[in-house]
Amino acid sequence: MKKVNYYKINYSVDKKITGAKDSQIINFIDPENNSVERTKKYSYIGLDHVDSSLDFTKFKADDKAKVTDILSSNFFSSYYIISEKFKKIIEDFTFHNVRFLDSVVTFKNNKYNYFILSIIERIDIVDFSKSTLILDRVSPMLRFGGDIIEVTSSEDYSLKSAKIWDEKGFGYGLIPTQIVLNYRSDLVKLPFGITLISEELKQKIEEEKLTGIVFEKTESEFYLKD
Repeated sequence: MKKVNYYKINYSVDKKITGAKDSQIINFIDPENNSVERTKKYSYIGLDHVDSSLDFTKFKADDKAKVTDILSSNFFSSYYIISEKFKKIIEDFTFHNVRFLDSVVTFKNNKYNYFILSIIERIDIVDFSKSTLILDRVSPMLRFGGDIIEVTSSEDYSLKSAKIWDEKGFGYGLIPTQIVLNYRSDLVKLPFGITLISEELKQKIEEEKLTGIVFEKTESEFYLKD
């Protein structure tokens, strides 16, 4: 097996980069049509792709927000809103369970084309039987180095995770320390609830000087099957 590097990806919350005190996208261009029902639709967090029938053309940025290649938003917190340049870079790499939905974001009086990047978990990418998971605290600051728990499949992972939550509460979980991948993917959401990009994709993003993007090292080690 070959060791590979992956990184977590997110949008920046640094005001110097985003220009905004809070989220860059704060509302719709037609807030007079706001309602609980409308807000709920655009706050979707689920196990499936974002509903493509929604209107993604009415997002409004904060007046002080800067145009960046990934945007922070009050909507779709578990998905990403990315620029055309970012989309084109991703399309040159290998990815799984990803959809791009056309979007428009209005900055003051100027409209910019963006995309909702919808990524759904890819369960079959992980070889659970060869990966290492431990029973430990969910918070990294409280980890104590728990016992290794044998996990044979995604179903087994779900059952044992639920049992741990029942017995110890949601402060504990099955923490992956070494993850063995069945195949390569440069952009993927693992069944542990984390979205990752490969080192190669990260390097390309940095070379192209895309803005508003934050990378974070993972706690796990990754290995790719030969």
